[in-house]
Amino acid sequence: MSTLQKVKKYYKWSWDVSLGGKYDEWGTSTYFMEIDCNLYARRQIEVYENGNVLFYDKNHSADDYGMLCDKKLDDKNIEEFEISEAEFEQVWHSKTPINK
Repeated sequence: MSTLQKVKKYYKWSWDVSLGGKYDEWGTSTYFMEIDCNLYARRQIEVYENGNVLFYDKNHSADDYGMLCDKKLDDKNIEEFEISEAEFEQVWHSKTPINK
């Protein structure tokens, strides 16, 4: 079933490159995204190796650390990273972001 046939889908993947610059010491990260039916991120969580967490959504889409992904995603390239809504929500409700 493609993303277009569902209202929302959830994804998780590891990013094995640090942010660089003054945030390089944060280390690598794990991204969690809630994607809408138009293949755009609605909510995004970034969990870094050092424990820092960033949250982005329509009410807080950008700050000095980064921003909510604004590129349309290709569901064929990310379908292997799909997770359940429950897993996404567990992270969203259990982590405390440093940017909100």
